[in-house]
Amino acid sequence: MRQAPSETTFLPTVAIRVDSGQKIGAGHVRRCLSLAVFLEKNGFNPVFICRDIHGAITHMVEQAGFGLVLLPDDERFAFSVFTSAFSAADFEHMVQDAEQSADAFARQYPGAKIAWVVSDHMLIRQPWQARFAVKTGCMVLAIDGQANAPHYADVLLDPQISENPAKKWAGLLPDTCAFYSGPSCLPLSQAFESARERVSIRSGPVKTVLVCFGGTDIQDLVYRAVKTLLAQVDQPGSSIVAIDIAVPSDLPSLDKLEELVAGDSRCRTHVGVNDLSPLMLSADLAIGGGGIMLWERCLLGLPAIVVPLAENQEKPIKRLEAKGAVISVGAPDEDYECRIVEALRNISRNSDTLGAMSRSALEVMSDWPQTDDWLNVMKGCKDE
Repeated sequence: MRQAPSETTFLPTVAIRVDSGQKIGAGHVRRCLSLAVFLEKNGFNPVFICRDIHGAITHMVEQAGFGLVLLPDDERFAFSVFTSAFSAADFEHMVQDAEQSADAFARQYPGAKIAWVVSDHMLIRQPWQARFAVKTGCMVLAIDGQANAPHYADVLLDPQISENPAKKWAGLLPDTCAFYSGPSCLPLSQAFESARERVSIRSGPVKTVLVCFGGTDIQDLVYRAVKTLLAQVDQPGSSIVAIDIAVPSDLPSLDKLEELVAGDSRCRTHVGVNDLSPLMLSADLAIGGGGIMLWERCLLGLPAIVVPLAENQEKPIKRLEAKGAVISVGAPDEDYECRIVEALRNISRNSDTLGAMSRSALEVMSDWPQTDDWLNVMKGCKDE
């Protein structure tokens, strides 16, 4: 366990408010774990503040050795990543969540001072940030790609691709807020940094497919994708010889999935895997959702058939498709399987498609990482 924050701790504390769960996925916590490692290497002491939501991956925070302030599960604060609309009650709950977060931290670490708070949460915006900053006297770094509500932030990181970031965020940030945009502004895990050195352009027929939808699977997309792939593998002329399936340990349809692939040597199921980089490196093609995996796959040049799991994933996926890095199959409705089949056939018909997608994916992340500027802002405040 890292050193707990206290009055005698010389490293400035960064509180990270983020959640995960069976209904909201694990991508934000995974992203913040990489951020925490990066901040620790650069002279900060990260501490997570998370709600004890069903299916949360807070155990990964503890396994990584970071401090964890655990808030009780509460339906009033069950903010979902699958909506971008706010009600008056949502904004009231943000303030209450900020109060609970600050109070719980103070109880667990009496006398400790928070230098910065990172908010990486789909429904934490200005009311939460303002209240938490007032209570703790800290600075605020927000991570958000939606631009659907104002932020009370000193730094904002927008990990999405945007043609005009200034226009996107006009009127939503304080005049003094420094903001940085693009997927390269966020650190990824050390495993992906190392894996990048072993990347090669995919080419030729698709032999290995990776199916992974992250930490949530409300619409049974993993099972449906694997069942569709198995039907295609049995078709004449199919080049697929292996299907890697990465799922969380609490996947609702895990038993059904294991029954589907039982005895099929072409399928390899990986349950509760923390590091996906080896599977991404060995795959020729991925089938999955948006979120942080969009950029992880691009960093490793992995072409993908992608379905948006939430409204906020639609625009990033469309922009990547326009760049030629992914094929979008649209909403996960009843025609989802048919569109996967069509995408697979389109890739197989043209031998150059896979290579073109792989090169386009690598180009998207060609300037990664771009973290120095906003890190210097944090360090500048720290050294004052």
